[in-house]
Amino acid sequence: MATEKPELLRVEHLRQYFKSGHAVTKAVDDVSFSVKNGEIVGLVGESGCGKTTTARSVIKLYNITGGKVWFDGELISAGTWDEQEALRQAKAALKAAAPSEKAEARARLLEAKAKCREAEAQSKALRKKYPTVTQIQMIFQDPMASLNPRMTIKEIIAEGLRIRGMKDEKKISDMVMDVLGKVGLLPEHANRYPHEFSGGQRQRIGVARAIIMEPKMIIADEPVSALDVSIQAQVINLLGSLREEMGISILFIAHDLSVVKYFSDRIGVMYFGHLVELAESDELFARPLHGYTQSLLSAIPMPDPHYEKRRKRIIYQPPQYTPEEEADLALREIFPGHFVRCTAAEAERLKGQAQ
Repeated sequence: MATEKPELLRVEHLRQYFKSGHAVTKAVDDVSFSVKNGEIVGLVGESGCGKTTTARSVIKLYNITGGKVWFDGELISAGTWDEQEALRQAKAALKAAAPSEKAEARARLLEAKAKCREAEAQSKALRKKYPTVTQIQMIFQDPMASLNPRMTIKEIIAEGLRIRGMKDEKKISDMVMDVLGKVGLLPEHANRYPHEFSGGQRQRIGVARAIIMEPKMIIADEPVSALDVSIQAQVINLLGSLREEMGISILFIAHDLSVVKYFSDRIGVMYFGHLVELAESDELFARPLHGYTQSLLSAIPMPDPHYEKRRKRIIYQPPQYTPEEEADLALREIFPGHFVRCTAAEAERLKGQAQ
């Protein structure tokens, strides 16, 4: 029996909110998942659903609003939203309390204030202790926008090493040449500038910049969306070979479900800032349970005219929940390893349908 791989990344109840005046945009709302050592987890969903924001929050490009992020057994990020929300509720309860209940409500308020101060202190300490996480590297969606046009390829790839404090130019040069070979580029490419390369080559440069830091995990944010099909296959195969060679875990963000199915061990589906379904790749395609996942899968075109004539597009209509049902929504395990965001009643119905 195969041994269970240990967790490398664990995200619990991640929230990433953005304020604009009095308005609050909940870009990522209560998202939980994990990535094991050497595993590839795909993240799919429509534009604006929170995939990239989730990735940027994990890699600490944003200070998270709420939840916790563990990497390699260490807590690296902690938000304060839950404690602040509890404090707001405690203040409202004290204001609405009857005279006979004031003392108890005041005690709860003091307890909520203490927890909030403790959470804020923890969050501040973690930002100071882990300002960046070099063991997680990111490949960005637009390779040209993420490469400095005034720097040579050698300078771009070596920048992380210099920031880390490496000063031996001979060693830096050797590492750059080695990593260029790994991603299928030539040594003479080192002294060229980004504008001299094609889109696929620029994406390879982005991969080289990530792996030279010898990370344990790579976040690939739609690395093939701007490339033609043949170049997409080259980049996907490159990432797959690096996973085999270096044992790297990958969080793979994409729109193309066919690519994600081929490349990922598990797939998470995001909708409006929520993770609505999470399962192994084959399981998700064989038995989609959430309405939005079914809608996504029904939109995949196939190079088969007979299938295309029969294919029916499913339009997802989000259910209207009561406030009580809304509060009950959570990511629940319907089958072993297959999670769906639903109410307790919906979970029982989904289990019953399968039986």
